[in-house]
Amino acid sequence: MGTVMAHATRQALRIHLLALLAVALTACAGGELARPAIMGTPAAQMRAVDLSHVVREDVPYPPGEPPTHLARDSAGRLAQLTIGARTGSLLRVVAAPDAEPTDIEGLSPRDLVLAAVVIDARDYAQDTPAFALSAADVLAWEQAHGPIPRGALVLLTTGWDVRWGDPEAYLNTGPDGAPRVPGFAPAAADLLLNQRGVAGLGVDAPATAHIPAAGFSLMLENLTSLEQLPPTGATIVIGALKLQAAESSPARVIALVP
Repeated sequence: MGTVMAHATRQALRIHLLALLAVALTACAGGELARPAIMGTPAAQMRAVDLSHVVREDVPYPPGEPPTHLARDSAGRLAQLTIGARTGSLLRVVAAPDAEPTDIEGLSPRDLVLAAVVIDARDYAQDTPAFALSAADVLAWEQAHGPIPRGALVLLTTGWDVRWGDPEAYLNTGPDGAPRVPGFAPAAADLLLNQRGVAGLGVDAPATAHIPAAGFSLMLENLTSLEQLPPTGATIVIGALKLQAAESSPARVIALVP
């Protein structure tokens, strides 16, 4: 019983610290921007959802990426990791020409704590590799849930993450070497990035980078468990490695839900 209680205490402390981090990093974000819904919410009333896949040697990785290799010591503990920058759950920085920053190390900590809206397209996308969320789909979501605020992170739930254990089915690579998976149609990405001014996009599948007209945006891909998030109200904390001169990085992505 003592072990269980200690684990629960540590979990509550971790959630509380994440909440404090999110509040601190977004306190000066500006009144017009999407604000994390956890501000002022006691830690005991929040739940944390892990949106990241476990890194294993048999994880899917796109063509051209190095195979993932986990070298272990005599006790079976991880001693050395070889992984591509676009392997596993990951963050990418997608920038317009001449925009700054263009890499992970140039991001502010404030860029990595974002209010999220979640569009659930599982009924259409889970078994449809060609599914692309349209601009009309985005407008229909807004009819039901309200306008998507500037500075939000838009997450698309497709159900594709259930294929993660089968790399061939997950990547579903076509003759051109590109994955055939659900995602955002160009018109939807344009609406969200350039008209709504969202901070970035995310999906539970491999993703296509949509370049904003100006500035930079974030792209989260290979997420999981997005179906556990509400349409609005979640705050996303992105734990990307601060890699030098890197446009992408494996990441531990956590959602805090009041």
